[in-house]
Amino acid sequence: MKYSYTTYFAEIYDEVMKNVPYQYWFRYLKDILKYYKCQPNKILELASGTSNMTFNLINLESVNTITALDLSKAMISKAAEKLEYRTLNQKKFEKFNLIKNDDNYQLQNSSRSLKIKFSVQNMIDFSFAEEFDLILSFFDSLNYLTDIDQLQGCFDNAASSLSESGLFIFDMNSIGRIKTIEEKSFMIEGDNYECFWEDIVNEKENLWKVKLKICPDNDQLPCFEEVHSERGYKIKTILRLLKHSGFKAVDVYNAFSFARGKNNSDRLYFVAALDENRLQNNEGQLKKIYYSTKNRIDYFLVSLRYLF
Repeated sequence: MKYSYTTYFAEIYDEVMKNVPYQYWFRYLKDILKYYKCQPNKILELASGTSNMTFNLINLESVNTITALDLSKAMISKAAEKLEYRTLNQKKFEKFNLIKNDDNYQLQNSSRSLKIKFSVQNMIDFSFAEEFDLILSFFDSLNYLTDIDQLQGCFDNAASSLSESGLFIFDMNSIGRIKTIEEKSFMIEGDNYECFWEDIVNEKENLWKVKLKICPDNDQLPCFEEVHSERGYKIKTILRLLKHSGFKAVDVYNAFSFARGKNNSDRLYFVAALDENRLQNNEGQLKKIYYSTKNRIDYFLVSLRYLF
């Protein structure tokens, strides 16, 4: 087929996901980093898509290199296109000069030089010559690894790419959420497409499938179909796999708080370290309570925005 689903979906992805609160996720990440006294220089983002979170990570002042990795060449191409556009048209980037070298970019101004690298690789089998202080994955991307060996491969590669004092932070839909998703169908209408969305849940296999049929408003293009699958895993399974990969300390949180995560939480955040003492280097219990309360209030306010 001349026009692949992946290529066309990259073009409409940001519109389909326009209600995703990326900035809120970033604020929560910043509090996690503050709590664990993490000021990363080099960041690797797995399953970065069209780099909506990557562009938020630019705001971390300590960072001098961000590598955005995704399996889809079309998604990476769209991310690079967005970066070039934003440096020319958005106020946040207007003080930066952009230098391009193949898939690598350098943002420069009088006080800062920041490299942004795009890499087309599979998150179950990736490698880099350099190590990273922080490896990230958002938007339940790791749930897409529906085979436990794939998930183990991702953790193995993350461990090999992480510095000894670095952090591996990722979110996942909990097994409880996967089991309780309501099966439904609806349509998303865009300016130049229609997207038919169907949720299918297999509780026995802990699988959630989203069947998409995207029809461009163009007689020259066919409709595209794809099934996206996520598997829910018990927390103890994730901890076992992380330990097998060499991670010696792991904290698990109920998303957007600092409360301990449970299998019936909606979304979970994992903070993993290779050094068994690394997570003890934190700001203490009072700060944890403060960050948890702050993010719960923030979560409530963000939720209200989508109700009215």
